Amino acid sequence: MSFQNKTFISQWIAAGLLLLAIPNVNASTNAVTNFQDALTKVQQYQAQSELQTQRRKLATLNIQNSRLWQNPVFSIEQNGFDSSQEQELSIGISQLLDVFGQRKINQKIATLSEQQLQLKEQLWKAQGELIVKHVWAQYILSETEKAIFAKQMKVSQANVDSAKKRYQAGSIALVDYERAQIEHLDIQRQSQQALLTLQTSQRQLSSLWGETQVSFKIQPKNLVWPSEIGHAVEKNIQQGWLEKLYILNLQQSHQQVELLRVKSRPQPTLNLGMTQTKAPLQDNETTVALGVEIPLNIFNRQQYVIPMAERQQQLLNQMQQRELKQQILDIANRLNELKGLRQQFDAIATQIQLSEKVQSRTLQGFQAGKFSITDMQQTSLLLQNLRVSQLQILKQAWKIGLSIEALSLGTSYEDISQSTAYTQLIKNAFAEMQNLINGQGE
Repeated sequence: MSFQNKTFISQWIAAGLLLLAIPNVNASTNAVTNFQDALTKVQQYQAQSELQTQRRKLATLNIQNSRLWQNPVFSIEQNGFDSSQEQELSIGISQLLDVFGQRKINQKIATLSEQQLQLKEQLWKAQGELIVKHVWAQYILSETEKAIFAKQMKVSQANVDSAKKRYQAGSIALVDYERAQIEHLDIQRQSQQALLTLQTSQRQLSSLWGETQVSFKIQPKNLVWPSEIGHAVEKNIQQGWLEKLYILNLQQSHQQVELLRVKSRPQPTLNLGMTQTKAPLQDNETTVALGVEIPLNIFNRQQYVIPMAERQQQLLNQMQQRELKQQILDIANRLNELKGLRQQFDAIATQIQLSEKVQSRTLQGFQAGKFSITDMQQTSLLLQNLRVSQLQILKQAWKIGLSIEALSLGTSYEDISQSTAYTQLIKNAFAEMQNLINGQGE
């Protein structure tokens, strides 16, 4: 092989390696470092913008469909087929007349459905973000729990090392050294359980953007309190999505009642016909007929359906008003509960600071022979219990905070915390879209 060929091949291989390196650079730029990065990846993978566009197109087509007239009816009839006999050909066309404005009401209902969809789109988007926030919070809490047990592992390891030195020096019994080892093994077990919980939360989060391999890791610098929940809830209430949606529900219910009233009236049908008669040895005779067909609404005048619909409208109004009032009360109660948890959280933080000092001094005293193995283990266990208690309060605070935000969006914590919550949200959005379209009057 010539030198030029070797040079060409080496250059080609170098270019190929350079191209292979480009995706790695892009992958690093798409790394998840905060909640907003995770939310962006989820929205891109779930194709929310495309689904939203399709739903809006359906709503527009629904409005256009409501403007259409009903198709006319064409009929043709032939009597007599023998040329030696009289033959009669009848052609007719009939058209249902929209005298009382049924088509106009259908257009109003379709327009209201589109407005409802626009509000629901905003609600669905906010609920989707809340679902991602819940999974993200579980991941951050798992990272925090792992970090807590990592700190406790250092404390336990220091205890074991100190106990080993004193045992080797003959100042404590073997059973005391073994007690320190048992405690350390228990901390290791709890640390491994925290690691498994962390890996599970990582997989749940990455599965939202379609990845099975965990490609991110964030070390929280401190315990993350859900301090932004109040601002998010206030923003949701100020948007007034639920109130606006309830108003549109009442307006649509009113139009449905009006549609029933229109249907209870006799809808006339215009008939236009032509008859041509042909007889042997006679001239053809052609007649044109124009008439109106009016149904007699004698027995069924929707006299029971309309009052039923009006009662349903009143019940709908009462139910929605009650839901709005209960929503405000529940949010206020939960916010007050969250405030109480914050006080407990801060109180335990002060206790932890004191407990860390006591544990450090007790360890030094044990190393100097002033304290027993029991004293050292009690201070270490107290520190561990305080840290775990603070973590439990933090988990409870996140649960309450997310439930408050869920209430402000017309959903519940149980709905957003399901493992299939995001998929279920998309299914519910599709089902509600179908209901809006199917609710269109005929």
